[in-house]
Amino acid sequence: MLVTAAGGPASLRLSEAFCQYRGQPLGSLFFCTSLFLFVGGFLILLGWKCGRRALSRVCVLRHSSPDTPTQPQGNTDPVFSLRRSLRMWAISIISAQHLPGKILMLLTFGANVCSVVTYFAMTRQPVEHCMQGYSHEFLVDVGFHVFYLLIFGVRFLAAEDEVCAWLDLRSLIDVFTIPPSLFGLLTGRVWLGLRFLRALYLLELPIVLQILNILESNTSVKLSRLVAVLVGSLLTSAGMVHLLENSGDFWSPPHFLTYFECVYFLVVTISTVGYGDVQISTTFGRFFIIVFISTALGMFASYVPEVIEIIANRKRFEGSYRNTSGVTHVVVCGHITLNTASAFMKEFLHEDRGDVVVHVLFLGSFHPDQELEAFFNLYFMKATFFCGSVLERKDQERVMLDKASACLILCDRFTTDQNNEDAANLMRVISVKQYCPNTRVIVQMLRHSSKAYLHNVPNWDWACGDAVICLAELKLGFMAQSCQVPGLSTLLANLFTMHSEVENKGESWQKLYREGLYNEIYTEHLSVSFTGMTYAQASKLCFFKLKLLLIGIEYQTGERVLSVLVNPSSTIRIKNQTLGFIIASSATDARRASLYCSACHSNINDLSKMRRCKCKSAKYTNVSLMTPSVTSLGCPRRSIGVLPSSSKQKYELWLTGQREQQHTGCLEKDVQLDTTGMFHWCPPMSLQDITLTRQTARELSLRNHVLVCVFGDEGSSLLGLGDFLMPLRASSLTVPELKTVVFLGEPQYFSREWMNINYFPKILFLPGSPLCGADLRALSVENCAMCVVLSAFSSLGEAEPAMQDKETILSCINLYHIHFSPEQSLIHTHASTHSQTYESVGPRLPETSYPTRTGATVPLLVDLVNTSNVQYVSKVDSAHSVSSLALTQAFAVGSVFSVDLLDSLVAATYFNANVPALICTLVTGGDTPLLEAQLAEDNQLQEGVMTPRLLAQRQRPKLAMLALNEPPLNCFTCHVFKDLFCKALDSMEILCFGLYRLLDPPNPSMKRFVITNPPAELPLKITDKVYCSVHFHQSHLLCGGHPDVLPRDPGSAHSTHTPPTPRV
Repeated sequence: MLVTAAGGPASLRLSEAFCQYRGQPLGSLFFCTSLFLFVGGFLILLGWKCGRRALSRVCVLRHSSPDTPTQPQGNTDPVFSLRRSLRMWAISIISAQHLPGKILMLLTFGANVCSVVTYFAMTRQPVEHCMQGYSHEFLVDVGFHVFYLLIFGVRFLAAEDEVCAWLDLRSLIDVFTIPPSLFGLLTGRVWLGLRFLRALYLLELPIVLQILNILESNTSVKLSRLVAVLVGSLLTSAGMVHLLENSGDFWSPPHFLTYFECVYFLVVTISTVGYGDVQISTTFGRFFIIVFISTALGMFASYVPEVIEIIANRKRFEGSYRNTSGVTHVVVCGHITLNTASAFMKEFLHEDRGDVVVHVLFLGSFHPDQELEAFFNLYFMKATFFCGSVLERKDQERVMLDKASACLILCDRFTTDQNNEDAANLMRVISVKQYCPNTRVIVQMLRHSSKAYLHNVPNWDWACGDAVICLAELKLGFMAQSCQVPGLSTLLANLFTMHSEVENKGESWQKLYREGLYNEIYTEHLSVSFTGMTYAQASKLCFFKLKLLLIGIEYQTGERVLSVLVNPSSTIRIKNQTLGFIIASSATDARRASLYCSACHSNINDLSKMRRCKCKSAKYTNVSLMTPSVTSLGCPRRSIGVLPSSSKQKYELWLTGQREQQHTGCLEKDVQLDTTGMFHWCPPMSLQDITLTRQTARELSLRNHVLVCVFGDEGSSLLGLGDFLMPLRASSLTVPELKTVVFLGEPQYFSREWMNINYFPKILFLPGSPLCGADLRALSVENCAMCVVLSAFSSLGEAEPAMQDKETILSCINLYHIHFSPEQSLIHTHASTHSQTYESVGPRLPETSYPTRTGATVPLLVDLVNTSNVQYVSKVDSAHSVSSLALTQAFAVGSVFSVDLLDSLVAATYFNANVPALICTLVTGGDTPLLEAQLAEDNQLQEGVMTPRLLAQRQRPKLAMLALNEPPLNCFTCHVFKDLFCKALDSMEILCFGLYRLLDPPNPSMKRFVITNPPAELPLKITDKVYCSVHFHQSHLLCGGHPDVLPRDPGSAHSTHTPPTPRV
């Protein structure tokens, strides 16, 4: 009970009747007692620690003396053992890893919150006052501080370093709050003092909520931490203002303010409003406000908007999807950024697909930044972002994953740890298939070896449309096909990528290129009118009547056995509802194949008016352009280009081809395949056996070979060169068609790749640098069929786009400025007249006499990480700004490639489940369950037994390039492309689907550009080369190439040792 002294207000004076100190304030004494306790305790502990350390050093010196007997190991001092036991007991009590520690932490936090509430109640009284009797608030406060004293003792006993424990924030709070509370029992005087410091325990709110399993997401933890810092700082600062103002200065009377007024004043101050109705009068109070504004204003200015943003985003991005309209939806997860999301939506909603009625739900474990949020606002009618993880069941339920048409998982192409990225996507696949086994999954992978693990994922089923897009495998596969058939990477990439049309001006080569650029591959069920036709008849019908190019079909040979056949033979008859692979400019045009009726549409001239006829004999499949294709789902994984039931016939056909090859002088010898029959194989050799020196490389006189310049070291991520060699060693190629592949790079890097490619024939390696002109000259770069530049260095940390491809750019610039001596050209020209031991066929450069070359004329194919860097690779493209890599001259001629071009395959696979099978047929050289099982077993190909069944796997059509002015096409008289298409298909079953034409003059480098699906009336030129599909038994038509290795003249000088020869 408060009694006032005469002549003053009760709130500002101390009672003299009940005060044994006659009304003298003792607040300074209370504070100094806590301060002396803290400083004294710190000095004592510091002295004890230093003394103990010095004593231990003395003991070490004594024990190290030779006269001192050796003491037994272990400390048997009972005091030490007791202290260690007590410390272990204290740790078990306060550690949050144990249940008692969790309970104690919760009790401590709750007690501190109650102490803050008690402090609020005690602020109704003056800061310092006498008590006639102990009030309830005071007794409760003392009880809490006794509990804190016990906790302080246990915490101090468990500390490993007593000095650090003494300086801990919790110890500071205890030292400055416990003594004043206990001294109040002895003096009968209450001094509120620094009790407000208990509000700092609110900083442990996130930990407490996590212990109670209230917080589960990172966003919730962050929000609770921000709120705890804001509230704890505000309450503590308000308590300091309340203490300073109500205590007054030493030379001036106090200024009475309630605690609420202090909180109100600070809120007004940090909000920069400053009403002025509450003022700070004391000097100490104003000094504290100066410090508070300079430190807390910035913190509050940044924390408050962040808290508001998190709360707003929680409501916006953490809701649940409700499909009230019945629209199909798809879930996209994995690596979601502005670049990946924009690329996906651009391809997913491309105008050539028609009106896509599918809602896209992006699921990411983060809150989007402003740029990404603006992107989703742009597509708010088609896309929605949800914050969550596909690994959590509750988040899957929020996006209705079990009802989604598919789950698409994107990967980070620029990661420095490809294995970890693939493992993360595998975990996402496992999570989806565990909770939603019937949901279709399409996942991006980086490494080819990661595909094998999908076979072990529960509920993974190729028949349900589950698919994997391996970016490294496809990128290297596209580039390898360009080594065998120049420009093929451009043609195939254009077919699997959708492009928006741009205005074509003039009659330049760009017009022809862009007309072909806007063609893509679609799948449609062929109408009943095609039933019973051969492929040649159906293809000509599509080409001449429907303005479509039918390149292949999906053929069913059994109940549940499907084969993807490109340019099938005349023995195959099209069955009812056969799925056709069609090259067209849009999905609407491709649908003509399913609408065509021979009775009703035979005389139609305007194809845009073709509609479903009412003929009773016509039957149509109800496949909408707006929904993903589900054709062929429910069947097992497809056989790639081979009919499983025709092994005997194929073997006989192969023998016929062998006789034709023998007749033309192109007979294969010593053919050896792997166990799958998909690739050429040879006994593994050591790296030393195929390693060259510059001298031995010159003696080989390499020609028409593939030179691969690899940048990498012992710490670089592996490119997976096996994916590059597989298409070049496909069993559909004959031995004379196999080009020698020579690698140039660091031996430390290549030795890591060698273990996965040492079973492929005709491989050589030269240790050196792609930037060294001497190494390039030794490998006859001027006479190579293709020079490929690959870089294994990571570009993740490069801020400038040009630096992401610095090795590739430097290599190109170095190659462009290399000049080859005339003697080298004379040597190679003279050597070409000798006998050819190793024949290698395929497309050749326009020059048939191989004149002297400069570096600018070397056929080049580079891999770009950043597509904008094409300006440094191509001088022509550096002068013109283009919006897409596909519109550049370097890409049109087949000189550059980028993995960015493969981003469209996820969307393409969603709408067309047959895309992966067709890509494997055209690009990667073959992909069967047996092959993947073999690679999953030991990541190695094994020797196969040459049986008719194995040899039958070779009977696959292959992509090739034939010149119009050379056999076998020079026997035809063709003026326009439709004549060539018809005569080649009828006479030789050769499917022509593209042209490789010389650029407009001036063209000193004799470069060519790609024309995809040429118009029927396009006039042909004598210098044109034709992209075509040739059957395996017609491989003799491709003979006549130049050798990889030219034998040396017997009369010429020889080296002291024999150079290694490519393995056959």
